[in-house]
Amino acid sequence: MFVITGASGRTGRAAAVHLLSAGHRVRAVGRSASRLTDLAARGAEVWEADPSDSAALTDAFRGADGIYAVIQPNYIPDHPDFGAFQDQVAASLTRAVTESGVTRVVGLSSWGARHPQGTGPVMGLHRFEQRLSAAPGVDTLWLRAGYFMENLLDHVGTARSHHRISAPFEPDLPLPFVATPDVGAQAGEQLATGAWHGTEVLELQGERDVSMREAVGVIAKAVGADDVTYTQTSLADFHSKLRSEGVSLNVADMMAEVGEAVNSRHMRTEQPRTARTSTPTSIEQFIEEEFAPRYRAARPD
Repeated sequence: MFVITGASGRTGRAAAVHLLSAGHRVRAVGRSASRLTDLAARGAEVWEADPSDSAALTDAFRGADGIYAVIQPNYIPDHPDFGAFQDQVAASLTRAVTESGVTRVVGLSSWGARHPQGTGPVMGLHRFEQRLSAAPGVDTLWLRAGYFMENLLDHVGTARSHHRISAPFEPDLPLPFVATPDVGAQAGEQLATGAWHGTEVLELQGERDVSMREAVGVIAKAVGADDVTYTQTSLADFHSKLRSEGVSLNVADMMAEVGEAVNSRHMRTEQPRTARTSTPTSIEQFIEEEFAPRYRAARPD
């Protein structure tokens, strides 16, 4: 039996579905049971628990053969100290793992998490890795996922209305675009079959590296709008835009730091690209299946 935390999120749901499809028992944990009804219909045991409630998590973890440990990567835009929130959840998850007696954990992390500084919210995942990896008697595999393809979905509106996608990344810088279902499927597969010992790291780098210019070119072709272009915005303008949208100063600072870290190559993949570090979904498949339908359904501003 495997426990999936963050089961209502993209990677958590994919991990649960992967395991259920293979015939494994799954305990799906989330803040709201109502958001897990689809997994319950597939046969999952649903547990409602706040990720900061270590006692509730400990109960959910007891008897499990493995845990998928997730700090949900969907940021709280107006949080005054998102790093503190990450640390609170990391401490809760670690305490629950230790007190429940679980000995195998797959944890969701990010490319660049080896660095303690200079990577925005990824610094919180570095601290999460350090904290949980120190738990005695626990074998932990960290999945350091690349840049989520789903981030492109934030740009559907501007692509539809203004035929432009803007981000702080250099236009021709190769990025390890990865689809979240592939990350979740890998988490489920590793829980079911993995044979790691101690603490190990596996980067998930996507089907291939893709620049923002190339990704937007794929979008333009898929939606039949050749004039959709990519524009690199300055870090200052990116920061100002976040603030104008109600994002807290703390979170806006973190996100701008990510742009600087990526452009300076401080944040980069390190493991060789192999069959093990690569994942199957191409940028073309993702755009066709996920971005293009949303683009066609969107109403121009």
